[in-house]
Amino acid sequence: MTAFKKNSKKNTVRPLPLLIAIALLLMGSSSLTLLGRANAAAFTQAFVRLDRLKAATATGGRVCAKPVTAAVEANVVVTFPTTGGTDYVVNATAANWTVTTTNLDSGQTAWPGIATATNVTAKAVTFPSTDLTVGTLYCFNFAATSTLTTSSAGAAETTQGTILTRTVTPTNIDQTTYSESIISDDQVVVTAVVPPSFSFVLSGNTDAFTTNLSTTASVLTTGRTITIITNAASGWIVWAKDLNSKAGSGALQSATASSYQIAGSVAPGAASRAFTNGTEDYGLGVTTADAAGGGVATSNANYDSVTDTKAGTLDPAAFRPIASATGTANSDVLTLKERATIAGQTPAASDYTDTITFVGAGVF
Repeated sequence: MTAFKKNSKKNTVRPLPLLIAIALLLMGSSSLTLLGRANAAAFTQAFVRLDRLKAATATGGRVCAKPVTAAVEANVVVTFPTTGGTDYVVNATAANWTVTTTNLDSGQTAWPGIATATNVTAKAVTFPSTDLTVGTLYCFNFAATSTLTTSSAGAAETTQGTILTRTVTPTNIDQTTYSESIISDDQVVVTAVVPPSFSFVLSGNTDAFTTNLSTTASVLTTGRTITIITNAASGWIVWAKDLNSKAGSGALQSATASSYQIAGSVAPGAASRAFTNGTEDYGLGVTTADAAGGGVATSNANYDSVTDTKAGTLDPAAFRPIASATGTANSDVLTLKERATIAGQTPAASDYTDTITFVGAGVF
């Protein structure tokens, strides 16, 4: 019995250091990490948005992250991907990595304490930071002053970089791995054609004198308008031509009064004039109103109504310009009014009439 106890004791007793070593081996390598620093948690959200995804192009960008771990941040380290072929080029001068927090998207908060980088090691750029609040999405922009150049097209589609926050110790706090896609060209060239355009709108096709013609006053018609819209760089021109002719001047004509005509008192081409009461006269007066556009609209001197006080003789033989503009127009308006006076012997009739043709064109 004594021998059995001695052997049993010999077989069961082990030195304490040996037992600890065996236990650690049985627990596996994963438990060994408990003796070192714990892995950083992943941010709730994190991304690096480059300003350009075109291959081999200098670019700035934006870094955003939403912390998940409560700790006091001292810096943020952005590591850019490493690729085969044409790799990312990271400027090694920390002072070149300037930052801003302007023009952030809705829901993004300026990263507190962010400032020019303090260190660049290989692809890792370290920026200063102050304490972050868990659950807030913080962002900052890094400048494109030759800080980062993208890789060759396609090279970065499966490569990765990291965003990491650290304490002053430094101890890792939160870390997320991101990926970038670099393409041959990241821009779409938009093309469009603005065709030449000219719109000419006549407000109506009849125009009556407001009262019976008189020997004691000049009488005007109610008036019609022409509205012009055009992108013609050199403006527009409007012309008029009369139907009736009396000795080469446009005229009102009555069929019942043996085709009697009340004509302009001077030949076409003369400057517009005030009419003399008691003397037969007939013509057209034009006023213009500028709308938005690049040109200035004016009445031709031959037909300028001068605020409804004058008129000019119409031409039955040729189109004569009555108004024009010097540039584009967005609803320039011409107001057209006929004017007439009669003499004591002018035959009475209710069917005096005239027809005027108005045409226009854009000057492209």
